[in-house]
Amino acid sequence: MNKLYAIFGGNFDPIHYGHILSVNNLAKEISINHIIFLPNNNPPHREKTKTSIIDRINMIKIAIKKNTLFKISYLETKKKQIFYTINTLKKIRKNIGFSASLCLIIGQDHLQHLHLWKDWQEILRFSHLLILPRICKNINYTLEKWIQSHIVSNYSLLHEQSSGLIYFSNINRINISSTIIRYNYLNGISCNQLLPDSVNQYILSKKLYF
Repeated sequence: MNKLYAIFGGNFDPIHYGHILSVNNLAKEISINHIIFLPNNNPPHREKTKTSIIDRINMIKIAIKKNTLFKISYLETKKKQIFYTINTLKKIRKNIGFSASLCLIIGQDHLQHLHLWKDWQEILRFSHLLILPRICKNINYTLEKWIQSHIVSNYSLLHEQSSGLIYFSNINRINISSTIIRYNYLNGISCNQLLPDSVNQYILSKKLYF
C-alpha cells in the first residue's frame, strides 16, 4: 500500500484547533503519512486577508512544530501573484512524479463552489480529494454528477491509486472558525480554547486582530 500525502490549503488567519484537530483526525481515519499546510497569499475566490503572509506562516510554524505529521509549503506565498490550485498541483506532481498517492483536503463548504475554480475538472488528474465535514448548501448539478462518478467509501483505494478519487471523511465536525477568532480578539473575548497557547501568545505580542 502506497504512502499517502495530503495538501491542506487556506488563509490560516489564524491557524486554530479546527484546522489542526480536523486534519489530525483525518490522518488517523485513513492513514495519511504527511499533511502539508499550504498558506495562500492571494487566493482567487476569497477575500484577501489583512494579516501578512509572514505572520500567518509564523503562526503555522509555531502550531505544528512538535507534530511530525505536519509540514509547510511556500508554493503559494509569493506577493502580487494569484495562485490557482490546479497550477500548484501540477508543480507538486512535477517534483514528486505521478506514482505517489496525493490528496487535496478541502472542506465541504468549499466543495460546493468547486465548479467555479480554474480547470476544476482537471484536479483529479493530479490528486484525490478528501472532504472534511462542514455545513454545505445545495451543490451545482454538474458538480454533483462529477462527484458521484468519482466518490469512494473504501479509503484503502486512496493508497492503491495515485489520484482520481473523492472521499468524504467521517470525522466529527469541529465548530471553530478563523472569523470567530478574529471577532473574539477584536472584542476582548478569550480564545484560549480555540487555538494553541503558543499561537495565542504570538497574536497577543503582535496585536494582530485588535
